[in-house]
Amino acid sequence: MLASQTDDPTARSLCGKGFKATITDPKFRSVNRKAFAMSPEDIYRHNPWRAPGNAPVADACGLAGGTPWGKDVAEEGNYVNTSFAHHGMKGSDLAPMDTGVAWTIGGEAEVSWQVRNNHGGGYQYRICPADEPLTEACFQRTPLDFVRGKSALVFANGTRHPIAGVYVDEGTSPTGSTWAMIPIAPTWLGPRCLPPSPPYPPSTHDACESWENHNVDGSCKPCPQSAGSDCSRCDNNGTPAFTPYCNPAECAGVGEGDGAGFTAAVDTVKIPSTLKPGKYVLGWRYDCEATAQVWSNCADITLTAAPSVVEA
Repeated sequence: MLASQTDDPTARSLCGKGFKATITDPKFRSVNRKAFAMSPEDIYRHNPWRAPGNAPVADACGLAGGTPWGKDVAEEGNYVNTSFAHHGMKGSDLAPMDTGVAWTIGGEAEVSWQVRNNHGGGYQYRICPADEPLTEACFQRTPLDFVRGKSALVFANGTRHPIAGVYVDEGTSPTGSTWAMIPIAPTWLGPRCLPPSPPYPPSTHDACESWENHNVDGSCKPCPQSAGSDCSRCDNNGTPAFTPYCNPAECAGVGEGDGAGFTAAVDTVKIPSTLKPGKYVLGWRYDCEATAQVWSNCADITLTAAPSVVEA
């Protein structure tokens, strides 16, 4: 990890590797946006999202329970041991599983993720051949591009809310690769399920002031509205970027930690036409900004050749 924010708000390097933040523009920062970049108030400047893809990881496919130790720890480091895996086991050591998922080389594929504890930041999808060691270096050889304009949030009632997405392709690792910023505000910034009209209840968290489009009293500043939304969060350019406040009906039955009533974020990625057919492993890497954490997950997929075009 790049840094740690412990009990005091002073950012410090954990690894001592000398990494410097490459993401400084407020529109690409998911928390503490009003702090001047690299100033003492910029307390998250060493955390992974501020240099996407640069933070070292214990395993490219994650660790069961989040730590190498065989017991549950704080910060939701919980894992139920089974005959298939145990706490601390590396995801890259798991046996292959035939998921039945086949993607067409040169085509597009829909992917999705869910988060329980939102720590801001952003994420990337990438793939590695299944017959190679599942290392970070292997996954970084083939990052997948996002199909912009095909992202959405899926709400608890099954509806989808299209989002523009915020993408970062400068200051990333591997160089020039694209990462997507988490499209929802961290839940600890304040209430997410609000009444359908003002006045909104005030937030109890000071960081709420950091959102450029969010008034301190919990109301929204004027901004272009996206379809189906009466109160969208927007980035500094006035472009809808974050999920709207959901109405109480959408929030009904939503489990703990899924914030604004959404159950998943959906993206579409491009499958490089240069790849060969065969077995691959899809990797998802999430670099946090408000904590010194990197979350990873992997899944088995098959890539198939595009159908031949036969001319009459």
